[in-house]
Amino acid sequence: MIPRGMLAASRRRKGRWSSWVPGSRQACATAALCDSRRGKGHGPQQERKYEVVAKPRMLAGVEASSIQSATVRSVQGSIEAGGIWGMGDSGLRLVAIGLALAGLLAGCTLHPAAERDERRRAEEAGRAWIEPVKLPDLPQSPAPEDYLRYALLGSAQLQAAYWQWRAAIEQIPQDASGPGIAVGFSVMFDGQNMKLWDRTTLSITNDPMSNIPFPSKLSAAGRRALEEARAAGARFQEAKFLLQGRVLWTYYELALLSEALRIKEQEAFLLQMMADQAAVRVKAGAATQSDLLQAQTALDLAGNELQNLRSQVPALVARMNALLGRPADAPVPLAKSFPPPRPVPVSDDELILAGAERSPGLSALAREVAGRQEALSLARQAYLPDFSLMAGVTGNVERMLGGMITLPTQVEAIKASIAQAQASLRAAELARIQYGRDLAASFVLNLSTLRNDERQVELFERVIIPRALQTVEVARASYANNRLSFADLLNARRALLDAKLMVVQLRAEREKALAAIETWSTVDVEAMQPGRMVFRALRMAASAGGMEPTEPSGGAISDRGMDRGRSGGGM
Repeated sequence: MIPRGMLAASRRRKGRWSSWVPGSRQACATAALCDSRRGKGHGPQQERKYEVVAKPRMLAGVEASSIQSATVRSVQGSIEAGGIWGMGDSGLRLVAIGLALAGLLAGCTLHPAAERDERRRAEEAGRAWIEPVKLPDLPQSPAPEDYLRYALLGSAQLQAAYWQWRAAIEQIPQDASGPGIAVGFSVMFDGQNMKLWDRTTLSITNDPMSNIPFPSKLSAAGRRALEEARAAGARFQEAKFLLQGRVLWTYYELALLSEALRIKEQEAFLLQMMADQAAVRVKAGAATQSDLLQAQTALDLAGNELQNLRSQVPALVARMNALLGRPADAPVPLAKSFPPPRPVPVSDDELILAGAERSPGLSALAREVAGRQEALSLARQAYLPDFSLMAGVTGNVERMLGGMITLPTQVEAIKASIAQAQASLRAAELARIQYGRDLAASFVLNLSTLRNDERQVELFERVIIPRALQTVEVARASYANNRLSFADLLNARRALLDAKLMVVQLRAEREKALAAIETWSTVDVEAMQPGRMVFRALRMAASAGGMEPTEPSGGAISDRGMDRGRSGGGM
């Protein structure tokens, strides 16, 4: 008969067998067998030896096999009840809810309201650079618009400014996002006959390296990043029109150089004729050797000046190719004639006002001021405490929910950060004020140069050049009647060439001053309507608020080169 003390048998618990190994059925049966053998032909001494040695050995072997069978039954019961971990339905629901909340918090970002518009403007502005485009070929006699179109598509510096803008936009969600989620996992090995699920602890908390800030802090950080992105967009606009100004400046320098070469070649031809005439007169005894030496010296000086002008061509060609994104030795044809002057249909006051409202540099500084204001707001919110949250579960034994608050005890550091933000804001405001003053002064200077050059051009074209032409005609008539020497006739023609060269130089200076005004104001002066502050760039631009220069609605760069003669692949 099996003793009752040995029958702590397996019992059914929560739909699965949970066995106590020493009291299992197999162990009890073995113990009964051992007891049945006791007393059969054995004396007291042999019975005592049996109880102490033989019986424990038999039970040890049975208990080892019982542990294996009990483990198998426990795992099978766990699978039937709720999985290999032994967790019930409540545990599964808790884990699923925790993972869902973790994913939701990890993807939480407080996007500023205008971020989408800024992304749209950036995509439209860089449409020509998203995919590789084939650069157009320069015609045999390129106009300024042809150079501008090529430069705006091929300039690496301009593309670098654009991608800096895109990089600043991608900083917005990084600054406006909360911390990540950390998931913890641990298992207790000394389970003392506990199920695996009851010995397992799962925890979900925010990133231990960063606390959870108040939503107002994330919003301020996102707005600050947005203003910095807008400033980068204005810098891109500034780089675009700086490129336009450099291309126009180089173009007019090349045009001036081409015209100067033609005039100096004519002057050298006249001086050669004078030297030849002086040599003939010396041989005939009609002139002295001094006259011949003076004529030859003048010819040599003119030849030297001509060579100096020709030596400037490779440097200007290399400069233009660098702006266009071409090899330095790529051919750049010189203009056959100096281009006609561009009209300015508005008054000086309207032009200054338009430049002040549309300056990309001034707009970038204004955005930087707005960003510093958001930075000051963020620094003041440092008095708001940050916090951390934690939730965990240990099988079916324990449920945990906790939190932690980081108190702003570093008062001196917070005050210093606020003072630093205020100082940075003041510095940005003063930099914007000074830039506006310098901008207005540059407009006045360039307008003064432009108007003075126009006055001189009018004087030369209406008075001096016609008078020089009359002088040449009178000298030719006097030379035909033997009342004037051939040298005096050539000198009259040289004076006419000098007047023409002066006109070309004045016109080049005037066009470069106008290009500088367009560069710093991002306006096409020719498109401005007299009497009103409405011009084509503003009609085409989408409203962006403030003084920020914007892209046209079609994504095209608003300048003379892209507005006229546009060919496919516009930006």
